Amino acid sequence: MRGMLAIARHDLRQTLANRAALLWLFVFPVLFAAFFGLVFSENDRPAQARARLTVVDEDSGPLARLLVRELEGAGLEVVELAPDEAAAAQDRIRTLTIPQEFGRRIVAGEQVTLTLETDPGTSDEAALAVQARILASIARVIGSLVEQKQVAGDAPLDETRFAGYEPPPDLVTIESSFAGQAAVVPSGFAHSAPGNAVMFVLLITLTWGAASLAAERMHGMLRRLGSAPVTAAEIFGGKIAGRFLVSLTQIVVLLLTAVAAVALFDLPLSGDPLAVLAVLVVYGLAVAPLGVLLGAAIREPSRAANVGVLVSLVLAALGGCWWPIEVVPPWLQAVARALPTGWAMIALHRLISFGGGFADTLPWLAALLAFGAAVAALARRTLRIA
Repeated sequence: MRGMLAIARHDLRQTLANRAALLWLFVFPVLFAAFFGLVFSENDRPAQARARLTVVDEDSGPLARLLVRELEGAGLEVVELAPDEAAAAQDRIRTLTIPQEFGRRIVAGEQVTLTLETDPGTSDEAALAVQARILASIARVIGSLVEQKQVAGDAPLDETRFAGYEPPPDLVTIESSFAGQAAVVPSGFAHSAPGNAVMFVLLITLTWGAASLAAERMHGMLRRLGSAPVTAAEIFGGKIAGRFLVSLTQIVVLLLTAVAAVALFDLPLSGDPLAVLAVLVVYGLAVAPLGVLLGAAIREPSRAANVGVLVSLVLAALGGCWWPIEVVPPWLQAVARALPTGWAMIALHRLISFGGGFADTLPWLAALLAFGAAVAALARRTLRIA
């Protein structure tokens, strides 16, 4: 056991001493996850999404302020700008201008035109949703006018009646929900973070892990190690443990980075970090023998690394690391459920996107452990130490 741990520590030190390996271990996974998380983060929080509306209130009277409050209550993210600031403002996706004497003209029964300017590059669906909410807010203001007119009776209606006015609560409300469970497709950071973690753990194992073992075989270092006072089983176990230690170090650093990003930037990532850690640890343990198998089967280091890149990318794509398996045809979903990358992604999405607990990941973890044991047995038969 002592010899196995010594070999594992040596392989870990050798990998961490390589600057290129450090980039692929820690830097590139974070950059890839951040880039694709930002690109595809539009629908991360659909239930909490609020369309932005810039309001320029040139009237500032009681009725204009009532309209602004109604807009805020309609689920819009209202950003108010003073009239003298509107021309210089840059971030104006949609701008609603309330004209001067808005309240007086409405009370007097005159027609008033509100101006809505929309950036040409904005989403058509979002623009229509904003227009519908503006119309609903205007209708509520008109309803308040009718209600106050009834209260005033024959007396003339004055805008001052609306100073500090609070509309009565709605008599009728509508609650809507899906008839059944809606299919949720992981997107944004909820997919890019676990997807890149699974892909890069495999990539490091099948490139540096396989190439270093192939180099040791080609230069006779593994043969000289066989003449040392360690058993063949310790050497084989040390090679698997070394690749697992590299994966474990990578997993811990990436998970700590994700936890810090959630705390600092409020990234839409959920799930128990310890459960996520457990899934990734089991995954790292399952794929570690794959690096030994590849290094034992291919003698030339560069060829082993090239094959490792190819195998990693294919497994990542088919296993759902690049895109959610929910968006691919059923036969590709079946392929993903037959691959270790797919098992890891399904388990992680159970925790991060679908609100599951650690118990929900156990079938997939069992599959990963069985896969790792089978590959380890094959690698043991393939690796020739002496």
